[in-house]
Amino acid sequence: MTAFRVAYLISHPIQYQVPLIRRLTAHPELDLTVYYMDDVGAREYHDPEFDVAVRWDLPMLDGYAWRVLPNRSPIPAADHFLRYVHPSVIGVLRRERYDAVIVHGYAHATEWLAFLGAWASRTPLFLRGESTLLGRRRPWVRAGKRVLLGPVLRRMRGMLAIGERNRAFYRAYGVPEDRIFSVPYAVDNERFMADADRLRPERAALRRQLGWAADRPVILYSGKLIAKKRPMDLVEAAARLAADNAPLFVLMGDGPLRGEMEAEAARRGLAHVRVTGFVNQGEVSPYYAAADVLVLPSGYEPWGLALNEGMCFSLPVVASDAVGAAPDLVRNGENGFVYPAGDTATLADALRRVLRDPERRARMGARSREIVSGYSYDADLRGILEALRSLHPDRAAVAPTADRSAGVADRP
Repeated sequence: MTAFRVAYLISHPIQYQVPLIRRLTAHPELDLTVYYMDDVGAREYHDPEFDVAVRWDLPMLDGYAWRVLPNRSPIPAADHFLRYVHPSVIGVLRRERYDAVIVHGYAHATEWLAFLGAWASRTPLFLRGESTLLGRRRPWVRAGKRVLLGPVLRRMRGMLAIGERNRAFYRAYGVPEDRIFSVPYAVDNERFMADADRLRPERAALRRQLGWAADRPVILYSGKLIAKKRPMDLVEAAARLAADNAPLFVLMGDGPLRGEMEAEAARRGLAHVRVTGFVNQGEVSPYYAAADVLVLPSGYEPWGLALNEGMCFSLPVVASDAVGAAPDLVRNGENGFVYPAGDTATLADALRRVLRDPERRARMGARSREIVSGYSYDADLRGILEALRSLHPDRAAVAPTADRSAGVADRP
């Protein structure tokens, strides 16, 4: 019996998704083709949230079959539902007759065109997205989603849930439990854990290279300096902890709030707050390896993959209750703490509790690595195979497929 022929529609090459795609491609039961709406991410581009030009230093298009579909959007530069309009996706699904199609998200017209294409071609449709019930929505938006989105989700073959809050979202829209499959959000655990093991003996040298004192606790933030991530809360927390051996607050990232943060820290005399600027994906490991605790103070965060990364390095984690991953990855008192978003007094207290006892901190970090081991690409592979096998419960495993690693960009 042949492998499952699967189309996977994603907006663009994403540094966290590409290693998973390679893992899926290598499995003998999968014959996967990725369809991108844009090649941004595989080339240099200006990221408005990092507020810098970004070129990822990891290979983004190697080792799997991919195509870039032609975009017919009238406003391709806008952050808008019509940013991506790819009518050709309907023809692709009708022509190729895939065994299944996985669509990532529903924020653009193209995903909805793919839904239509799947239904028109009778291709089983699976959705993987980041939606949760977090955040405040206007009543008319909530009502509209109930009326429009609920029936669409219930018509799909299944949901690939990234975590507990994403699963709860699907349940709230009436998707039966037996059509929700666990495909957790993950990073490349193998790479990060190997880096952690390799760099552990070099911790003191790394601290010297980074300009961090050997005996000073380091609280690390990793992400964009934008309003929804509430990085200014860390300036306030730094002020509250200034008398507690002044732990160093290192914000690994960049963004439009950088100038305001640095000015506020300087105004308050908080020399223990530092901003690194943008750090590329291949360069983040030394920061995690040299830190003592990772913090994510977001006011809204569908998941928060920085937590996964830090936990691979055995870091305790402190996250706000508005971080989507918190119920999955943060166990209060075991590997970190969850606090109410925006409550800087409780945030500072949680950080103080982690830093106070080095032995407890080490135990919490070990527990972090234990927990995140279950949020892996292998777990994703199992979940996707479970979803596909549900289409044909009697289908047996198959022989390896041929190499399909070449990609092509379709042009208008």
